[in-house]
Amino acid sequence: MKKKHKKRVSFVKRNTNETKIEVHVDLDGNGTNNIVTGIPFFDHMLEQLSKHSLVDIDLKCVGDIQVDFHHTMEDVGWALGYALSEALGDKRGIKRYSFNYLPMDECLTRCCVDLSGRPWLIWNVFLPSTVIKNIETEIFKEFFQSFSQSSKFTIHIENIYGNNTHHIVESCFKSLAISIKEAISVDNKNSENIPSTKGILSGV
Repeated sequence: MKKKHKKRVSFVKRNTNETKIEVHVDLDGNGTNNIVTGIPFFDHMLEQLSKHSLVDIDLKCVGDIQVDFHHTMEDVGWALGYALSEALGDKRGIKRYSFNYLPMDECLTRCCVDLSGRPWLIWNVFLPSTVIKNIETEIFKEFFQSFSQSSKFTIHIENIYGNNTHHIVESCFKSLAISIKEAISVDNKNSENIPSTKGILSGV
């Protein structure tokens, strides 16, 4: 009889003077999401992350967006990344690695991930516009940086070419989503083992 794996879900609360966040994730969902951060374009990008990774995400954030969007976007990265890490547990049976090339109209973006337990972000992305939908575009790197740190994922994202800032940003979220979908999936040939010669994937 095939052994049943425990549910890969988590619930995280993160409260600071700048943001109050609650996030629930289910790694074995179908991409259902309910996301409210007070920043509509950012919500749409997180919805893309959920939809294309097939990770169910229920996320609410009340942040000091009257100051700017930086705290909300960075802290959501921290909370969401930590929730994914918690849901993965010891990472037994996962494929661990993944990469993809994602086209979106005129642009092409590549994302490679290793769920290694060692956080690292390579962000080789040039965004032609400094602002999109009232968001300073440099903040998107801060989201991916905090997401990488708290999830303890190694993430390399490169926009190979493109000239529409909206398309480039969206392709980064979608490409990450596709890579996560593959990396967190269970390898049926190795489902009882942790995919590391160390025997752990904690980064230590």
